[in-house]
Amino acid sequence: MKSVLYIGGFELPDKNAAAQRVMANAKILREIGCEVSFIGVSKDLANAPKEVDGFKSNPVTYPTNVKEWVRQIVTFMDMKEILNGNVDCVILYNFPSIASLKILWACHKKGIKVFHDLTEWESSIGWSFREIIRKLDIFVRMHCAVPRMDGLITISRYLYDYYKKSTFCVMVPPLVNLSDAKWNRERTLTAGDPIRLVYAGTAGFGNKDRLDFVLGALKGKRGIALTVIGMTKAEYEGGYGKVVPEDVDVEFKGRLPHLEAVRIVQESDFQILVRESNLKNNAGFPTKLVESFACCTPLVANLTSNIGDYLKDGVNGIVVPDLASLPQVFDRIAQLPKTEILSMKEACRKVDSFDYRNYKEELTKLLNCDGQKSHKGLC
Repeated sequence: MKSVLYIGGFELPDKNAAAQRVMANAKILREIGCEVSFIGVSKDLANAPKEVDGFKSNPVTYPTNVKEWVRQIVTFMDMKEILNGNVDCVILYNFPSIASLKILWACHKKGIKVFHDLTEWESSIGWSFREIIRKLDIFVRMHCAVPRMDGLITISRYLYDYYKKSTFCVMVPPLVNLSDAKWNRERTLTAGDPIRLVYAGTAGFGNKDRLDFVLGALKGKRGIALTVIGMTKAEYEGGYGKVVPEDVDVEFKGRLPHLEAVRIVQESDFQILVRESNLKNNAGFPTKLVESFACCTPLVANLTSNIGDYLKDGVNGIVVPDLASLPQVFDRIAQLPKTEILSMKEACRKVDSFDYRNYKEELTKLLNCDGQKSHKGLC
């Protein structure tokens, strides 16, 4: 039985999307015969769980100031916790650059393989001290540390194609357990009147989800109601620097517990996901798409990343051709008969592409790969 240590900035059990990502991957590893333990982060270390779903967890403190944040980039944790344990391989989740290289060098001396679970290509704006450090960290991580890993778990086709010539890669999108009762996939599906849209997430306020474009396009549209989960009206207006348009049927719910958010997505007719096409969005892959299909709720989205591999217009959702066409897309949605919406929901219920059990072969290949390819120079 191989012992796998998963390390990174995830907060178990389900405090962020990162936690859900690594938990799904850990369940695959356990089912193929590995013993998995975690070193994540916690904002409340004293009350952090020491065991999650049968996995041992020993988090470090979440950084709260610049000094602690820089220290995490450079070291993250005491190396003895890795080297003194019975560890066969380490998986780093979106890990800081210098700390990645330190762990890689130390582990290779002990014959321990180091893999990287890569789900994003971060961006940095501004030139404050913090942002300069972030820019350097991102550059060293993506161009020096990641290509040197023994293998990569990439979340998108973009990252897979970018790194496949540097090291061994597998592509694993965000995963869920479709058997989990929270998805309530056997329920009777319904279609609303008015048509119910939902947005659930943290928008990034211009850097990620363009909820401001959505609200602008909904102005004056009859028969469509939007629920926003994850922010208040004041947070929306402060983040986007825009007033919520008049004549839009929108309700802001603020932050909600995960299970309550899932329930609202299930009760909706469509989930909305509109992003600009840029490096950050194309390198990542939206968890919203996965959770929407798990809830049997069609998605309305433009085609960033490789979501076009799964989202089919008129079948399990609506494809937005470009951001300028949003008003016409909402006109189309407002005229959809209930039978067509129900057909899309049934199609979502049949999607099993993101069930974690489908990716056992990919992670088995990763664990059994030959390891690091040769590299010359620092980068």
